[in-house]
Amino acid sequence: MKNTYKYIFQNEFISNVLKLSTSTIFSGITVAITLPIITTIFSASDLGKYQLLISIITLFGVVASLKYEMAIVLPKDEIVAEKVFKLCFLVLLIFCLFLGIILFFAENSLLKIINAESIAEISWLIPFGVFFFGLFEIIKYGLLRKKMFSEFSLARLYQVLSSQSLMIIFGWIKPTILSLFSAFVTGLVFASALYIKKSIIIIKTKLTISIIKIAVRFKKFPLFNSPMVFANTLSNELPVFFLAKYYSTEILGYYMLANRLLIIPMTLIGTAINKVYFQKASETFNENKIKVLPLYIKTTERLIVLGLLPFIGIIVLSPSIIEIIFGKEWTDSGLIMQIMAIGIFFKFTTSPVGTTFTVINKQEIAFYLTLFSLFLRFGVMFYFHESLTSLLWAITLSTTIYYVIYHFFIYRLLSKISKDNT
Repeated sequence: MKNTYKYIFQNEFISNVLKLSTSTIFSGITVAITLPIITTIFSASDLGKYQLLISIITLFGVVASLKYEMAIVLPKDEIVAEKVFKLCFLVLLIFCLFLGIILFFAENSLLKIINAESIAEISWLIPFGVFFFGLFEIIKYGLLRKKMFSEFSLARLYQVLSSQSLMIIFGWIKPTILSLFSAFVTGLVFASALYIKKSIIIIKTKLTISIIKIAVRFKKFPLFNSPMVFANTLSNELPVFFLAKYYSTEILGYYMLANRLLIIPMTLIGTAINKVYFQKASETFNENKIKVLPLYIKTTERLIVLGLLPFIGIIVLSPSIIEIIFGKEWTDSGLIMQIMAIGIFFKFTTSPVGTTFTVINKQEIAFYLTLFSLFLRFGVMFYFHESLTSLLWAITLSTTIYYVIYHFFIYRLLSKISKDNT
């Protein structure tokens, strides 16, 4: 046992994985603890508006630097890394400026598409939310570049802790959507302020490299990574936009609570398994490609066993549990959880092994599957949107189909690799 602990703490990769996973797990616990308090302060309608606002910010925030931030960790030369860091800030500023101009001139038309007039009074804050979201992403990659994994881990944890705490404090003062948004942004600003100095890459040299040349050198990130991430995020946020368009913000608030509670098991269990599987699969693929398939099957089986009982419990007991913890007014969230649990279960059994495509260098297939998911979800939800129950089942059905197909492609590819290397 002592040797095991010694190996874990001396192994740099495993130690870093534990640091990153621990913050994610504690963030999930923080959300679970604070949600019952937040739901007593804010109405379902307020939380629905907040979810809609955050979904819009997230959709644009993940690509606000055109994914150039991912390139921060790549260059061997610190001078190049410094230029990439500056490029990210420049792109982020330009992106948010253009977004602000577009919203200024076409705000009503854009919000009307998803029936988001309810957030029109604070929609001018969206570019600011996107900016701080994008800034936090740049800072995190800067920390990764410097191998400051503890700081990276703490930055994420502080962001969640401060945002969730401030929602309660601001809510007690004045329970409005502006209070929720202010808490969200303040959390990002607080975490960013703590670590921006450590993340900045500064090199004193007389050598100059054009930022334009750097942008061209890493052009694959805006050309390929940005569309893939945007499509994936849009696919994930589609239910929010459909519920906002065809139903009330109150229903969206019930969905928000249901969704946040359902992803807690994924956060607590799936994150750690994801990191360990990725490391083990990468190592196995380099040493003996044939053994990746058994590893994938074994990991998937474990995920099914781990998730089966909790999700069955959710399907059977969620309305009663929600009523006890959150009150009768939130019972609808429990009913939504019953329907959505099936799809989330398949997501739980797939997400940790989803990195297999990266391991075997077949990321393009993951991108095509993401596009398939986007069109499938849109088509199914559009066809069944007339009834709330039908729409929720459409979300679950499309999610289930997507992840079953995802598993199918992983299995087929790994089987082919095993056959070719036998």
